[in-house]
Parts: sequence; structure tokens; C-alpha cells
Amino acid sequence: MISSTFTKTHLTYEQQIELLESRGLLFTDKIYAKTKLEHISYYRLSAYFLPYQSEKDKFIEGTTFEDVLQLYYFDKELRKLIFNAIETIEVNVRANVVYKLSKETEAFGYMDEKNLNVKHDDYVYLMQSIQRETHRSKELFVKHFKKKYKSDVLPIWMVIELISFGTLSRLFTALKPEHETMTNKLDLPAEVFKNWLHTINHIRNICAHHSRLWNRQFVIKAKLPRKIGAFQDIKNDKTFVIILILNYLFYKLGNGDGFTDKIEILLDKYPSIDIGHMGFPEDWKERLL
Repeated sequence: MISSTFTKTHLTYEQQIELLESRGLLFTDKIYAKTKLEHISYYRLSAYFLPYQSEKDKFIEGTTFEDVLQLYYFDKELRKLIFNAIETIEVNVRANVVYKLSKETEAFGYMDEKNLNVKHDDYVYLMQSIQRETHRSKELFVKHFKKKYKSDVLPIWMVIELISFGTLSRLFTALKPEHETMTNKLDLPAEVFKNWLHTINHIRNICAHHSRLWNRQFVIKAKLPRKIGAFQDIKNDKTFVIILILNYLFYKLGNGDGFTDKIEILLDKYPSIDIGHMGFPEDWKERLL
């Protein structure tokens, strides 16, 4: 049922520009602005209006459309950087899980409830997720396996390449301590790293859907390891904590590929961006070291 109080109507690109002008936003090139609205959309850009407004629907004096675009493009580049970093961590976790499970429980041991440390209901949900995600795969290696062995049940090394990061996170959480040795290498309590995987998956989904990362307060909060100084006295629901987590994991795993340098280069490219909105403390560079 549509609310009878909703009164907003369709606006042409020219009308959108007129509306923004009436609210104090300055335009140096309206043809350029129209093109950007066509490519990005008013609604997506509206999230980036907020830090430039002194009150609702009133822009701070001197704010230009280009200022808003700069923030939008910064956020876009930040998402790409974070997404690529998460991919590296994700591949590493997949490799670790498949090696330990195939070694300790063999090809199909992941399906045996006694090999997992999880409640029955969670086990059933996990198996259903794995089954659903592997069955819909169109990969050639899956078709070849099913044809050759006449089976829909795949070995763990195939499963691990097909399941989503969310399901991977749940599988890792369900591992028995003897099958999960990655936290020892990372010098982290198991519950902290399992929370980090859940948190990273949430951020990955935000990036994958091109949603705003800048100035976002995350619903899923990261657990902060008490014994690691870099994590003390920071916000656990802002972008900086994700950068710090990824940086720590790269440091321990030895495959960062210049992650911190890329962060600094991006911030230098957009010096007008207020990084405080992302939870950056004043000593953020020292913490990343």
C-alpha cells in the first residue's frame, strides 16, 4: 500500500539542478552537472550532500557541485581499494580452510556434523547454504565432476571455491580448534578473528553493491583485540577500523602489496576529505605502522 502522504514527483535533470540551486549549491557548468546526474543519479549523490549542508536542504555557503563530486569519487576509489584488499584476505582464508579440512577430514568430511564444532541447527543451515550455492554453479569443473562421478556432492576443494564469503565465514566459525590454526598464525583469539571475518564480509557486500563507505556507521561492529596497541581507543564501527584490520592481517600473512601506501596516496589525492568522519584518529599513520 502506497502512503497517501508521499508527494514527491519525477524531476527532469534540469529541474534537479534548479532544486539544488534553490538550496544554495553552486554550479560552474550545468551541462557537465547534467551529464553527471545522468550517469550517477540524484538519489545516489544525495548521500554526499549531507556533509556540505548547514541544515536540512540548505548547503553551506560556497559549496559547489564539484565539491560533492570529489567526495563521491573519493568514496568510489576507497571502495575499490578496500574491496581488492578483502579479496586477497578472502583467497587466503579459503586456501587455509581447504588445506586443513582436506588433510584432517578428507574430501567429504566437511559434511559430517561430528567434524564441526557447531549447534545442530547451525550445522543444518550451513549445509543448506553450501548445497544451494554449489548446486547453482555453472562452472565447467562442477559439470565434469557430476558427469564423471554421478554425484551432486562435491569435495571440499571444489566447495571452497564456490561458496560465498558469508558461507565461508560461517564454515570457518564452525571449525573445530584442531582444524582451525589460522588464528595462531595471526596471534589473535579465535572469537576475534571469526568476528573479523563476519565484519569483513559485511564491508565486502557494501563495496560490491557500490554503497557509501565514507562516513558510514557499520551495523556489524568489529571486536578489538585488547592486547594489540594499535586497536586501543578507536571506534569499532567506522571505516578506519576496517583499514586497520586489513593492514594487521596483511602484516601477519605477509601479502599486503603496499596496502598502507595506497591508503596514503588516496588521502593525499583528496586532501579536502574530512577523514575524521571515517573514524581516523590523529595518530592513524603510527597505528598503521
